[in-house]
Amino acid sequence: MSVTAMWIALCCFAAVMVYLGYLGHRGTSSTMEDFVLGSRKLGKVPAFFTVTATLFSAFSYFGITGQYYTDGIGPWIQVVSTAVVGPILYFAGTRIWLVARRYGFVNVTEYLSDRFQARSVGLVAGVIMIVALVPYMGAQFRGSGLTLEAVTGGGIPYWAGAVFLAVVVTLYVMSGGFRSVVWTDVLQGALMYVLLGVAMLILVYSATGGFSDLMDAVEDQSAELLSVPGPNGVFGLPYLISVMVIFAAAHFTMPQLQQRWMAARNHSTLKFMALSLPIGTAIIYIFAFFIAMVGVVTLPGFDAPEAIYPTMIIDVLPEWLTLIAILAIIAATGSTANSIVLTMSSMVAKEYVAPVVHRRSGGDSDRFLTLTTRVMLPLLVAGGLLVAFYGPSTILSIILGITWPAVFLIFPTLMAGLYWRRATAAAAVASMVISEILFLCLYQGWISLDLGGWNPALPAGVVGVLILVGGSLVTTPPSRDHLDRHFAMFEDADPVRA
Repeated sequence: MSVTAMWIALCCFAAVMVYLGYLGHRGTSSTMEDFVLGSRKLGKVPAFFTVTATLFSAFSYFGITGQYYTDGIGPWIQVVSTAVVGPILYFAGTRIWLVARRYGFVNVTEYLSDRFQARSVGLVAGVIMIVALVPYMGAQFRGSGLTLEAVTGGGIPYWAGAVFLAVVVTLYVMSGGFRSVVWTDVLQGALMYVLLGVAMLILVYSATGGFSDLMDAVEDQSAELLSVPGPNGVFGLPYLISVMVIFAAAHFTMPQLQQRWMAARNHSTLKFMALSLPIGTAIIYIFAFFIAMVGVVTLPGFDAPEAIYPTMIIDVLPEWLTLIAILAIIAATGSTANSIVLTMSSMVAKEYVAPVVHRRSGGDSDRFLTLTTRVMLPLLVAGGLLVAFYGPSTILSIILGITWPAVFLIFPTLMAGLYWRRATAAAAVASMVISEILFLCLYQGWISLDLGGWNPALPAGVVGVLILVGGSLVTTPPSRDHLDRHFAMFEDADPVRA
């Protein structure tokens, strides 16, 4: 593809995104609640696009497609995990939505600090989430760099593609905050669904006579791809269960998604998100599966599975449609990076800066915290770029090996806070710290233990739950009055109406 044409398209894309950021800026005030949550006015349609666009990004185009290509149909279990998220969001999400609206929380770490009546809980959870999410953001920049390098034959080098997305995301998020993120997510999410579907149809019918012919060709070439555990034996039962549990819990706990639960306009919007998330996930995974199978048939033995999609569309699509499809990939990676960086910036402002401001001035300066959130954006983006340049070599290893397991291990503390009065701060901190250390030791092989195919995050999670329960029973919980402040609204006969 012409490097000049690609740069022109990228500049047009950047101009549209920055303009949407400017529109978001015009409607945004200087309060944290407005900058970070859009004054909690998120409606159903934008909620669908911002949730799914936040979840599926570089992982959709590169990670999932590459995993289907190498290991077969096994990744479909991740769709099941989002179906499990639905009930969790419907019930536990209602609680976090209620308490966040009542007390003005803008992120999940702020809730944890207040619920356990100890800043240490939010501080520890915040550190874990930031350490987990910076690589996740870096994966998006990596996806942008890989795409542009592949489609231009190196004319746009990897580093330039990564830096381009980082700069664009920083500009429009700094401008309008949550409103800019949601508006760009609607556009980017729509591009992701439409163009991924169009590309799937064109690839399938250009490579074979249709879906039936494609699947017959895959079965003749590598029938193991159409069953579990797959040709490489990855998706055995222990791994399937591990992925389902970890993804379901981590989906609910992810702080950038928690902000979307908190931002819902009403309970009806929250219920709509719970129902639509599995549907949106299934659509993306169907598209990615058939695209990967076309790759299996047309490019067997491809040595860079995560680049199979952009490699194929260059050969099949006309240049104008290829340009749009590439922009859809860039848009999808940006739609996750923007949510992550806004969430992390608000966490830093609320958990680490606000207490200092309170001590020095005797109260929180909302305007100053909003400014701090804006200032933190480029710093955190720079951290993501470092991961893109020097981190793990594949997007899949970043997301499945670092981000999701680390966030998953916070899930027991979050659920205990929402449902168990007896849970204590000391036990919550011990649970998170010890389980994360154990996971790291198992994942890196520092503790030699045959897990029989189970993801190391699961035994670490079991240990974390035991510490949380046992520690809570022998330590002092917050006062009854403080607990009533959180639980009274849940225990009403109709908490939503109340």
